[in-house]
Amino acid sequence: MATEATAITAVKQEVRLREWSAQVEAQQTSGLTVRQWCLENGIKPNTYYSRLQKVRAHCIASAPAIVPLRAPRQSADIRIEKNGLQIALPADIAPDTLLALVQTLC
Repeated sequence: MATEATAITAVKQEVRLREWSAQVEAQQTSGLTVRQWCLENGIKPNTYYSRLQKVRAHCIASAPAIVPLRAPRQSADIRIEKNGLQIALPADIAPDTLLALVQTLC
């Protein structure tokens, strides 16, 4: 029963946050100042700012974390061997450079 109550509370909170997000968006797209918009919509400015703060906190908490990744060092993917000579080249070598090298060796 406790988990059901917790789930209901979570749903209520989510509904409130959606309503508050809609209010914030409506104010921001209205072209009115916060004070004017609140007066027209029967909301106290302090209440609006409190809701704005909660919406922002929720957005930050639910945003995906940014994890820096290190790209693996690119190893030489192309190897050319002729008459005991070995050449290792990066995989992203320019095609015309590779062609010129192969023509010179052959």
